[in-house]
Amino acid sequence: MTIISKQLLLLTVTAVLTACNAFGPDALRGTHPLYNDAIVHSMNDQFIQNVVRLHYRDPVFFLDVASVTASMKLDISGGLDQASSQLNGGPDILKYSLGADYATSPTISYAPLQGEDFVKSVLSPIPIEALFALSGSGWSTQRVFGLCVERINGIENAPSASGPTPGNAPSPGLQFKRLMQLIEVVSHAQLIVPRINPKTKEPQLEIKSSPEFREQIREIKELLGLDQNLEVYRVNGDFLASSPDTISIGTRALMSIFFYLSHHVDSPPPHKAAGLVTVTRNKDGSEFDWGTTAAGRLFHIRQSEEQPSLAFVAIPYRGRWFYLADNDLESKSTFMLLMQLFRLQAGAAKSAGPALTIPVR
Repeated sequence: MTIISKQLLLLTVTAVLTACNAFGPDALRGTHPLYNDAIVHSMNDQFIQNVVRLHYRDPVFFLDVASVTASMKLDISGGLDQASSQLNGGPDILKYSLGADYATSPTISYAPLQGEDFVKSVLSPIPIEALFALSGSGWSTQRVFGLCVERINGIENAPSASGPTPGNAPSPGLQFKRLMQLIEVVSHAQLIVPRINPKTKEPQLEIKSSPEFREQIREIKELLGLDQNLEVYRVNGDFLASSPDTISIGTRALMSIFFYLSHHVDSPPPHKAAGLVTVTRNKDGSEFDWGTTAAGRLFHIRQSEEQPSLAFVAIPYRGRWFYLADNDLESKSTFMLLMQLFRLQAGAAKSAGPALTIPVR
């Protein structure tokens, strides 16, 4: 073997060993974003599909991705052959070959979300403290309360919308809409502050005075039937009890929020004619527009015969495509809030039954 051949072989082996050392980090960079993206898309599809299922009064089901395990394998093969040259007593000829094969074998485990703990979590009212935490973390008060609150001091936010689509239209909810508009304006000035009573540990709400927003604060207290001279009010979930020093908030359960959002799903005319969905009617017999409700103004699932080109999430269902438009930022924001509420309310519930593990080839 000549000196040049030895050097060439040494360089080749060094390059292979260097590639082996970089295999782990490169594999992580190449696969982690792909798995992350695939899980996000699958969860988005599942949530939209369950909302559409409720619109058709079909059973819903939640399947969680419990784990993703990927084994990676790098096979390197090589060969070396030396032959003597018979021409003019030439030097030996060194022949070598080198090959590599890369493979990944992912295993995905799915866990069904069901059982007593999960059912209780989705049927229990959202805690009032959670509403304050979401509003304080940057979420719009109109969005959080519009979805999660059913009643506040006797002012209703479509309580009949907390279950399957009703046949009769809910009340217009003008007082609730006005209250949300006022609270949104005042909240930007940090004049409504949630607190905890240091003695009783009960939640409280402070409505501060302000010359600039005097009229808005007065109207808020008037709508809620509160004592105009107080600034700190007790907060509880007993919406049947009314008191000038108390704000009673009746919240929706997580499943009730899913139902509320399911009403503003566009229904194909043939499906209406076939009685596959409930058509909500006004008192005069005309069709009620769910887009006028507090949640309907913030969330809208459209439908089309063909797969939409401008869609954030699109699923095929009952021969149609249902989707969130990619440029419908209100619906996308509400969808993100729904995901956070689900994790907050049902994330701690353990799955019941064995997980489904699927090796992917």
